[in-house]
Amino acid sequence: MATSFTNPPLPEQPISIARRELDVEDYIDILRRHRSWILGPLFAGLVIGVVVAFFWPNSYRAEGTIRVVPPQVSSRMVETNISEQISQRVSTTYQNILSRQNLINLIQTYNLYPDDRKRLPTDDIVDQMRKDIAMGRLQATGGRADRASTSFPVAFSYSDRHLAQKVCVDLMAKFVDENLKTRTAQSESTSTFFKEQYESAKSDLDELDSKIAAFRSKNMGQLPEQEQMIISRVTAMEANIQSINSQINRSMQDKLLLDSQLRELRETAQVLSSAPPPEQQIEAMAVARNERLIQVDREIEQLEARLAISRESYKDSHPDVQRLMSYLQGKKSQREQIVKDAASAKPDPSAAKPRVAGRNPNADRLREANSSIARIQAALQGKDIEIEDLNKQLRDVQARLRNTQARLESTPAANQDYIQLLRDKDLATSRYNDLSKKMQMSSMASELESKKQGEMLEILESPVIPEEPYAPKRPVIIGAGLALGALLGAMLAAGREVKDTSLKNLKDVRAYTKLTILGSIPLLENDFVVRRRRRMGLAAWAATFLIGLLLMGGSIAYYFTQRA
Repeated sequence: MATSFTNPPLPEQPISIARRELDVEDYIDILRRHRSWILGPLFAGLVIGVVVAFFWPNSYRAEGTIRVVPPQVSSRMVETNISEQISQRVSTTYQNILSRQNLINLIQTYNLYPDDRKRLPTDDIVDQMRKDIAMGRLQATGGRADRASTSFPVAFSYSDRHLAQKVCVDLMAKFVDENLKTRTAQSESTSTFFKEQYESAKSDLDELDSKIAAFRSKNMGQLPEQEQMIISRVTAMEANIQSINSQINRSMQDKLLLDSQLRELRETAQVLSSAPPPEQQIEAMAVARNERLIQVDREIEQLEARLAISRESYKDSHPDVQRLMSYLQGKKSQREQIVKDAASAKPDPSAAKPRVAGRNPNADRLREANSSIARIQAALQGKDIEIEDLNKQLRDVQARLRNTQARLESTPAANQDYIQLLRDKDLATSRYNDLSKKMQMSSMASELESKKQGEMLEILESPVIPEEPYAPKRPVIIGAGLALGALLGAMLAAGREVKDTSLKNLKDVRAYTKLTILGSIPLLENDFVVRRRRRMGLAAWAATFLIGLLLMGGSIAYYFTQRA
């Protein structure tokens, strides 16, 4: 028996056909079919835009201008203590004004945001006021660049135009006062800092002066600046020693001369006192003259040698040279006299006769010789005393010289500490002078700030009561509502058109069936149903239009009522 199998019928697959391209008539047909879905959102957007625009409270903006006044005294004459640029200082002042406590004081003073204060915390109200306060950028105003001044605007926005103007005036006054207070505080702080540093430098310098004074008192004569003085003193002592030695030498020479004269006088006195016979006396006198001549010649040679040695060191105008020349001249004159006496003392025959014993004929000459001997002995004693005194002076000067030289040799031991003290003093003096100059300049700058002669802020244009609100922009809001409504309606119409896959007209039938159209049968509906649906639609549109008009009229009336 044969069994036959049959395949189950396959399910029908949906046929996907691309939509045909739309032309202008199709778009017009789409607008006609979906006009309610387009006009409804458009009218709703208009109503919402009008309601929002007129229920949105007005915001008035009061604005003024503050100018930066340059300092009255040139900065080249007095440097300012303020290191911040004007932009930084204005920004700092702005931040100080926007502090929480300042804004709370303004809110309480002018009773700002009364409704918001009932339902919002204080911090939110402060944040809202910060948003309502605006400060513009610094900009140059004026004609030429060299005469241009810097200014910036300050504005405050609020729903009450009178309060907006009052608060803006208060804010600008706070700008001016806060800037002055900040500059004065910074300048005084800088002056105080320099004054403290100056006092510290002065204290350090006084301490170093005390240390240097104590060091000088302890090491008097061993200081580096006294080294030249000590060297000069040593040089003077050495010159004094040389002078004393010269005086001692002269005194010794004078003593030698006096000794020689004393010896001659003693020999003469001895010869005169012996009184030999005339013949022997004449012979003895001749012999004595010959010995004296030899002695004088020897002394002349010695004086000439000493004179030659002295001329090597001194000029002829030197006192020692003059003295030796006078001694030498005297000795030469004495030699000539001796030679003359020897020539005149020849034996006389008549003088050889014996004389009668009696008085010594040489008594007068003997007395004269003895007197000269006493005088020379006294002179010798004076020379001895003078030489002894000079030797004492020489020993004293030599002792002081040794003491001074020892002090000079010990000077380098104290040089290092003293030089370090002087170096520290130089640094301290430089720092003291620098800080003194800076303190004076800082004090002058603070004085300028206190007298309001420095860089200041002043109100260039005071804010006036605004006549028209700057926000909201009602035409923009209404236009935005219409645009959003139209966009929403277009999107709804497009969405419905995409979802509707039915054939709308003969073009769709020809395009999708590829058949020849012989005729068309219109849709036949009940007239009563059609009229009722049309009346319901008109009623719905009338109610919607009336409600929208009432809403828009009410919002406009509310706006003008609140404004009045």
